[in-house]
Amino acid sequence: MKLLHPYISYKEAIKPDICQKIISLGLSNIEENKKKGISTQGNTLNEKHINRERNKVSKDITVSDKTNEEIKKEGFNLDQIVVRDSEICWLKDKFLYDLILPLIEKANREAGWNWNIDTAEMFQFTVYHGRKEDGGFYGWHSDGSSDFNSAIRPAIKVSDNPLTFKPPKKNFNDQSSTAGSNAIMPDMEKEDLPLKKDKSGLIPIFSQDDKKWGKVRKISMTLNLTDPNSYEGGNLKFDLGPHVKGNRIKVCDDSRSQGSLIVFPSFMYHCVTPVTIGTRFSLVLWCLGKPWQ
Repeated sequence: MKLLHPYISYKEAIKPDICQKIISLGLSNIEENKKKGISTQGNTLNEKHINRERNKVSKDITVSDKTNEEIKKEGFNLDQIVVRDSEICWLKDKFLYDLILPLIEKANREAGWNWNIDTAEMFQFTVYHGRKEDGGFYGWHSDGSSDFNSAIRPAIKVSDNPLTFKPPKKNFNDQSSTAGSNAIMPDMEKEDLPLKKDKSGLIPIFSQDDKKWGKVRKISMTLNLTDPNSYEGGNLKFDLGPHVKGNRIKVCDDSRSQGSLIVFPSFMYHCVTPVTIGTRFSLVLWCLGKPWQ
């Protein structure tokens, strides 16, 4: 999709004290999750990338700086390449939505997209730990596809132990069946829905939240929470496509200031280069709507 404005940025839109508040909240949640035995490892929509030992595609360059074509040319199996190294937790505090959603709505108008969005996911607080040789990063990826095949599918929890989900039961009109309480009933004759490898929940294509059913990620937002003087590396890059005038790869220097955020289409390919010194904290949100028709 060719766009006049492939992204919209707002420099230093969030004050440093609010950024620090979000960092403290996120780190506190990560520590609580660790105490409860909940994984804080960043994962991707592709399960085969989870829990693998990190590989390097060359002596000095990590996977995040290479395209899939470049990796394959160097003889590496894409299924064996770790595409992300970070820690995460999920936040759903109301003040975050009150703070960020108006800016996303503003960007949607100013970019001329005017896309219909209905709901938002939880915020993802992300920590990229800096290391000289193998700092935290996120390789080239998009946040989601835009077609009906990629729309979030419904799930109904059947039990907690073991954790089990079923698809909803459909009536003769292909509508979800309900009990007397209007609760949507699971179809017990169907197979269990797939779980993540650590059995902590559903794989991302399924959700219990009926507000997300049939929706795809349309608009993404990333907020830099960190003082740029406190870390090195960790650059956000966009791939603007092979036919763009000028450089195809855009390094988003305008997002490095603390409190700066960028709003962009979820289908756009982007990456975060390795953090070599310090720690980079960010906050990410995805807004969803029905697939384009």
